[in-house]
Amino acid sequence: MEKISLKIAILLCVISLNLNAQVFIPKNKEQILQKIEQNYDSQVDLLEGKYRSKIKKEYKKRRELIRETFLDSTFVFDNTYKNFVSSIIKEVKAKNPSLDQREDLVFINRHLDPNAACFGNHTFMFNLGLFHFLESEDEFAFIVCHELAHQYLDHVNGSVRKRVEKLNSKEYRRKIRDARLTIYGRNKAGMKLLKELSYGFLKKSRSKEYEADSLGLVFFKKTKYNTAAASKSLGRLKRFDDGIFNTKIKVDSILNFDGFKFRKYWLEEEETMFDIEEKADDLQWWDKDSIKTHPDIENRVKKLESKITQKEVKQTVSFEEIKAYATKDQINSLIYFNQLDLVFYLLLEKIQKGDSSDFIITKLAETLQKIYTTKVDHIFGKRIPQSSPFAKEKNLNKIRTLLHNLEIRDVRKIGYHFCKKYSNTITSEEFAKINNFFTKLNQ
Repeated sequence: MEKISLKIAILLCVISLNLNAQVFIPKNKEQILQKIEQNYDSQVDLLEGKYRSKIKKEYKKRRELIRETFLDSTFVFDNTYKNFVSSIIKEVKAKNPSLDQREDLVFINRHLDPNAACFGNHTFMFNLGLFHFLESEDEFAFIVCHELAHQYLDHVNGSVRKRVEKLNSKEYRRKIRDARLTIYGRNKAGMKLLKELSYGFLKKSRSKEYEADSLGLVFFKKTKYNTAAASKSLGRLKRFDDGIFNTKIKVDSILNFDGFKFRKYWLEEEETMFDIEEKADDLQWWDKDSIKTHPDIENRVKKLESKITQKEVKQTVSFEEIKAYATKDQINSLIYFNQLDLVFYLLLEKIQKGDSSDFIITKLAETLQKIYTTKVDHIFGKRIPQSSPFAKEKNLNKIRTLLHNLEIRDVRKIGYHFCKKYSNTITSEEFAKINNFFTKLNQ
């Protein structure tokens, strides 16, 4: 679970620790920006060895990038998540005194993907998507133990040192020189060198995931949590390998109304001028496993199951509450950041599974209103990606096809009939305003 975008990794690696508490989540962006400036010198002071000056130059370049990245980020500053994660870390460290008891800096990200990351310097990030995929506090606690194991084993900082050493070694510099001097097949020689470098580092990264699983389980077994949750948490995350949006949405049923029938052509994709089979196999020469940062989760689950005693894992009431809280938080965030395709999918999924609560219905009505206004303002295409024949997320791709195929008049009518369907059951002021909006449009 070390894999994360380069910019975010750079940001979190340079933030230092507040030693007055066990877990610290900053209250605002200003605190983080101050820490970035204050701790640049202390980070440089930690550098040592032959390549210290080279790393220092990289830190200087990164400082400005960090500021820019953080100002554009989607972190959550909310005590609800802080208290939840803090209680888990407190339990794990109390039962594992060998763990460094200094404060940990924890970030919660609004991202949908169920990911977590350790960035070194006792800095961790957990995505809200974990609450969508995991089913108990015990399962979340194992993810925490896994990341604490990365920190304990110094995986992140060790990888940075080895990578810098590799890139600046005489052997690697000689290979670069030889590749440049190759008259024929220069491109092939360069790609071969890239493959060699990438495979070497990623292979080591995969082995570190096994190490973090194993040591994380050692930490986990000493806590109050159910050991069976370790393999169950990884098993649930296996779904992520095949995509986040795994439910086939019966959109032709949900958006079919007595006064306005669903049109099948809304789901028709445009013909592509490319040979899909050939295009999708352009990189067949590359060892596909070599570009995986994480080992196959099924293998990791098997390794863990051989070390634990299976017991029933029960979802606690507190986790049910925070899971529901995270879902609402995520939906509101997606609407706020105009990720209308993602929130449209999630809301339709909720309705398909039987959730017709005031919140879900109102938010779908709000999403339809935003889809309408962005189409009227001619900015919909700039915000919502087109569907793609190469997309991994097939179910989301279908939703994007639908949204792009809908004309303004179609959205206007769908919004009206959707609100009309629920006008007698949803009584919130927000829903009433949206209902009135679509009613006026259709008069």
